Amino acid sequence: MIDPNADRALFRQLADQIRERISAGEFEPGQMLPSEAALGQEYGLARTAVRAALSLLRAEGLVESVRGLGSVVRDRPEPKPVRLHKGDEATVTLGEGLPRVVVVRASGDTETYPADGVILRPA
Repeated sequence: MIDPNADRALFRQLADQIRERISAGEFEPGQMLPSEAALGQEYGLARTAVRAALSLLRAEGLVESVRGLGSVVRDRPEPKPVRLHKGDEATVTLGEGLPRVVVVRASGDTETYPADGVILRPA
């Protein structure tokens, strides 16, 4: 439920709701989300709030936009374990709009992974 009196921004509340529906399997990978207008009507929000929520979900890699069609739930691969050894460093970046984990090995080698596709573990 969206609470207009809450301290959390409306678009963030909507993103939380959609994220939960994706996690619960209500929206499955490859499935189109309802249109911006339909989401706005369902949740009682302006289209700008709906667009901001969908933009946030795109940045998280949960949905992608298909030109002329709308937003589609992305297929999420099983996370890959990445072992970190002494001297390795891992950071998260927002390069090209999608979060990425960048691992710089002690040797100087760099590895980049989608943030939703990696689990960092100590060696």
